[in-house]
Amino acid sequence: MSSKAEEKTEDRIFGSYLFVNYANKGKIEKVKNTLKEYRKTAKDISNFLWDIFFRTGKLPHKKKINVKEHIKGYLSQRYKYVCLWQTHDVLSSYIANIQYQFANIVFSSSLSKEDKLILLALNNVKGWLIYDKDEIEIYESKEKRKVKVLEFHKKLARKIFKHLLGKKRRPRFNNISMHLDGKVVEISKKEKDRAKSFDYWLKVSTLEKGKPIYIPLVSNTYAEKLEGEFLNYCQVVEDDGNIEFRRIKQLKKKEYIPATDEIAIDLGLNPLFATDKGDLFGRNFLDVLKAFDSKITKRMSSLQKRNIRPRDDKKYREYRKNFIDYVKNEINRLINVIIKIYKPKRIIIERLDFRSPELSKKMNRMIQNFGKRYIKQKLERLQELYGIEVIEVNPAYTSQECSSCGYVDKGNRKDTQEFECKACENKTNAQINGAKNIFKRSSLESLHLTKKQVLKMLTERYLERLKGCKSPPLDVIKDNPYFKDYLDNILNPCQSLMPS
Repeated sequence: MSSKAEEKTEDRIFGSYLFVNYANKGKIEKVKNTLKEYRKTAKDISNFLWDIFFRTGKLPHKKKINVKEHIKGYLSQRYKYVCLWQTHDVLSSYIANIQYQFANIVFSSSLSKEDKLILLALNNVKGWLIYDKDEIEIYESKEKRKVKVLEFHKKLARKIFKHLLGKKRRPRFNNISMHLDGKVVEISKKEKDRAKSFDYWLKVSTLEKGKPIYIPLVSNTYAEKLEGEFLNYCQVVEDDGNIEFRRIKQLKKKEYIPATDEIAIDLGLNPLFATDKGDLFGRNFLDVLKAFDSKITKRMSSLQKRNIRPRDDKKYREYRKNFIDYVKNEINRLINVIIKIYKPKRIIIERLDFRSPELSKKMNRMIQNFGKRYIKQKLERLQELYGIEVIEVNPAYTSQECSSCGYVDKGNRKDTQEFECKACENKTNAQINGAKNIFKRSSLESLHLTKKQVLKMLTERYLERLKGCKSPPLDVIKDNPYFKDYLDNILNPCQSLMPS
């Protein structure tokens, strides 16, 4: 079984791996009760941390919080500290994501260069809500200098941050898993006085003080073959009412010698991946998804007629699990193939999006949620294990732009498979064309641009290439709304040179 999550901390790589358990109903019920209280405590801790954040502008250091004094509930003090660290990490990650989005908004704004540098400096020091200094250091051309921070900058920083805070739903902790360390769990190999049919025993503290339970586990052969060391750390995950136990392993970084500088990947469903080199991977992916979609839709319709919730139906849960396993395995398998063939130093990929008019709304939502998550996890793992750089680019108009001449037109793309440029008549596979455009976007120039700004850049770049002896195909351009603001200059080139 492959990992469900990968995490990197200070150049250390961790994998989370499922170990099948054979605990009886009584033990599982005790774990569920502990998980329920853990989630309640996480919400209380979250409220406590947010209160401090809005008053001070920063999260307090987790080591300085006294859980006995500030955190109530039925968990033991050791459990509360484990819950505090996990909750604090979730909120820190959430705020870091807002910090990234803040920078994107500033980059794509029409503010002056100086104002942008000041706002980005405030963003770097997390001075969105409270910044009590009059000056701040900004970096320009590898040099730093101090500049004055106006009330305008402070107010704008607060406004942008609160806008993002309202737009992006805060973590709710309703379905949080327990990330437990040695304070409350202990993992040991089978013992003589216990059943010999199990490979490991997981000792877990519960709500009953001094009465831990022992969970029997069997080996995960995939996880045990990976180079690294298992830690005395466990994730307790609830999935469709079932409790899963995942062991954590610190992985060894692998030696990797790149053979290709860059490769660009276009994401789709038919096929799943296309590269700028002309490869198509996962040609049957959509057909398999449609088969899953048919089964799941029919089952849901049957359950609806009988007034049964899908999550209460064993067959529906089985269909859903098989679908998720298929998507995850195909993503891992095909990306592994790409890495094996090209051994790239960098992977250029568009911001993730999956949709198909041939699938139901529910299936589209599922492939969006799971497909995006698994590709992101896989790419993060490649970065951690091999040091492969992943560059995410703005995908605006990559499906409409001709990779040969640069002409952008809605009519260029005939369907999901065929691309034919109306200007230069270049014919190619639509996804391969998209991958080539993604490759060209690897520079940072379009990363922080809005969709409208990307279109302006592409149209002006296309017209610039056709200056001089060549001229744009007027019969094509005049019917293209993307070029309407440029028609006067194209038809009357001399007029644009006259002084205003």
